[in-house]
Amino acid sequence: MLNSLLEHLLYPKAIVLILTGILVFVWAGYFCTSMNRQYGSKSIKSYSYYISYTFGLFVWIMSNAYFHTGYLVEFGEHSAKIMALVANLSALLAFSSAYFFTVKLKTHYTQTKPFFIQSFISNATILLCLTWNLLPDLTIKGVSIDGPSQFVLDFGEYTKPFFLGLTVLVVLSFINLFSIRGSASRIRRTRINYMILGMTIFMCSTAVIQLGFTYVFNDFSLTWLPPALSISEMIFMGYAILASRFYSLRHMCAVSLTVTLTATVYTGLILLLDRYFVVTTMSILATSMFVGVTWPLCFKRLKVLVNYVLYGNALSPTDKIARLESQFQYSPTAAMDTLAQYLGVPSDKLKLLDDYQGASKFRSYFETNSTPLVLDELEDKLEQSTTEELSELHSSMHQTQSALVLPIYESKNKLSHVLVSSHKLAGVTFSYEELKALERVLKKVQVHINYDQKLRQAQALANSIAHEMRNPLAQVQLEFESLSENLANSAPYHQLSQHVVKGKHAITRGRQLIDIILREVNSSSLELEPVEPISMRTTIQNAVTLYGFDKESDAQRVHVHLEHDFVANINETLFNFVMFNLLRNAVYYFDSFPESTVEIRTEADEFENKIIVRDTGPGIPEVLLARIFDDFFSHNKSGGSGLGLGYCKRVMKSFGGSIRCFSQEGHYTEFVLAFPISNISLANVQREQIETPASPVQPVVTSSSKQAPVSKNQMILVVDDKEVQRALVKLYLEQLGYGVVLANNGKVAIEIIQNNPIDLIFMDIQMPVMDGFEAAEIIKKSFPAIPIIALSGEAAEEDLAKIGELMDGRLSKPATKDALNSTLESVFSAESVV
Repeated sequence: MLNSLLEHLLYPKAIVLILTGILVFVWAGYFCTSMNRQYGSKSIKSYSYYISYTFGLFVWIMSNAYFHTGYLVEFGEHSAKIMALVANLSALLAFSSAYFFTVKLKTHYTQTKPFFIQSFISNATILLCLTWNLLPDLTIKGVSIDGPSQFVLDFGEYTKPFFLGLTVLVVLSFINLFSIRGSASRIRRTRINYMILGMTIFMCSTAVIQLGFTYVFNDFSLTWLPPALSISEMIFMGYAILASRFYSLRHMCAVSLTVTLTATVYTGLILLLDRYFVVTTMSILATSMFVGVTWPLCFKRLKVLVNYVLYGNALSPTDKIARLESQFQYSPTAAMDTLAQYLGVPSDKLKLLDDYQGASKFRSYFETNSTPLVLDELEDKLEQSTTEELSELHSSMHQTQSALVLPIYESKNKLSHVLVSSHKLAGVTFSYEELKALERVLKKVQVHINYDQKLRQAQALANSIAHEMRNPLAQVQLEFESLSENLANSAPYHQLSQHVVKGKHAITRGRQLIDIILREVNSSSLELEPVEPISMRTTIQNAVTLYGFDKESDAQRVHVHLEHDFVANINETLFNFVMFNLLRNAVYYFDSFPESTVEIRTEADEFENKIIVRDTGPGIPEVLLARIFDDFFSHNKSGGSGLGLGYCKRVMKSFGGSIRCFSQEGHYTEFVLAFPISNISLANVQREQIETPASPVQPVVTSSSKQAPVSKNQMILVVDDKEVQRALVKLYLEQLGYGVVLANNGKVAIEIIQNNPIDLIFMDIQMPVMDGFEAAEIIKKSFPAIPIIALSGEAAEEDLAKIGELMDGRLSKPATKDALNSTLESVFSAESVV
């Protein structure tokens, strides 16, 4: 029985059609499963017309396959006539379902129904076509059979109207699709384009072969081709329904044309060899190996030719994107400009953003999803189903004016940046091949992007420190020159003492600036900083008092009005640096705007407490207000890092508050620090602050009279590889009455401790031979009772964490005499209590 079945079916055209029918059946199952998985079982009902269209195609294909099998001869003319009618009816079902599907699409997307005349024509056409096929001999009178694929249909007088009726349904379907094509949604336009392409391929082949060859020329040799090509429409329409990310038509044409040309070249070669050489097993094997080895090269060569035809260039846009890897290695900034050109977006609208510039809005999504976010796709998904996550992502993309957000990872699932782009200038959506090319190239160059970002940060830091330190250093130089001159003139002590005080003040100002800048670039530890409820009136006054103004006249131009006091849960050190940043920005313009002043005041409303810092300087242009909190952004300032306001924003966010800026160019700039209303009693907080006063930045304490040091019994070991640092600390400690031993690295320090009684160690971190961490670890194992105080300039989070783990405290260097004395008294008094 199996042999008989195979004998009737093993004909080339029958095999093609049967395989096509099976493929249609499998596709229908895949489509239903995908719809159920994505949108639930109810969605299948919504696409019932597409499913009935697929069923109609399946029956049409299989009924056409019958005419190319051995069963055509075996069952005779009567069965053939019935199968021809089945083919007509199934074609009518497919064309009618396709039409009604386009009607449903139009109603869904445009919220309008077809005109009455269109509905009347379509319904009348379907009814007439159905009647002509059900009444005997109106479309098919009989069939003359000579063999499989060799037959002639005897058409009835209503065959031509039937074909015209199918053509009317096709035209009406095209009208509906083109009415949707003008939609504002880019992805919808792409989807409709695919449907139109599929219908065009199928309908054109049907019209040419069925109406031309079959009906007009009475040639039935190609009747198998339209059913075979019908799969194109079905797959194109199904792909358009299921997918939200599409290949561009030009790319698909390029790939298809290249594959076709390559296959044609090898087909011609094989036919040529078959003509002149005897076909043997060895020759077939050799030919297969030759094709396998040379296919990639041939494909590549022909692809260049196709690219010239379709793109006017040897490289397609995706090929160009793939070649950007080397450019990213040398200059990520230049590579981004080139990438914008290839994608067709404005160069200033294609950006790499880190967390502080907006990437944090997408962090939670990209921790579990690595595929790009496309605004058009999100809008399309929101039409299908609305979720909180999709709505938030859609809102974030609108806020950042982004049409595309693509993740860049530092390591596995650790987001470092996002690539953000606006819509294309041409008004089309990003194609699937562009997105894939972007993902591939960014995955390869993420190391260069991260390195460039860190390099820019380091350059900004160096530039900022160099710029900011010029004034304090110039002040120190001035005081030294004045001291030299006064010493030469035997000036009295009180005159010399004034220069010493001013020099120390300049040093304090320099240290303060360094602390501010280092905190700006090391803000990852903000969440780890302790907070406590504090009276803000006292805190603001302390911050202004502690700020290192370049000259007294600058301090007099800062006016503080704190009628309203309130409690905020903050870290006072971090808050001071916020105030320092705002004061630094305002005071920067004092010289160029001699009438400008700064006002600091507090206000409150029903929902929040506010600190308002307002200066009457140059103001900020309105177009730049949205960017001033971006990292590395600076306006009208030379030498700054552009990190300060971004740092302030992060600090305020860590407090649960916010910072906003209002400005009018040429008149004022106003920063509003907003804090949530606290339930903690202000009286209790004020009482606690009086009992335990805090001062995060030590002021300079000076004396105009000499005091003899009080001799103490403790011996202090100072470990630092820089002689000037050792000398300065030694000078201060001896003035305080302590004994001092010096070491220039960790190894020497260990040897000294093993041979001398040491009561406390001041330890530098970065030293040759043996660094401070290694030395502290060894010392703590053998001499755990000796306190070790880090004396360092480290600000990195990992270094600070290690200092906290291995040592008993930390002082920034260069340390002041008062800071050293305070630390020593704290340590030794604690030991005496124990």
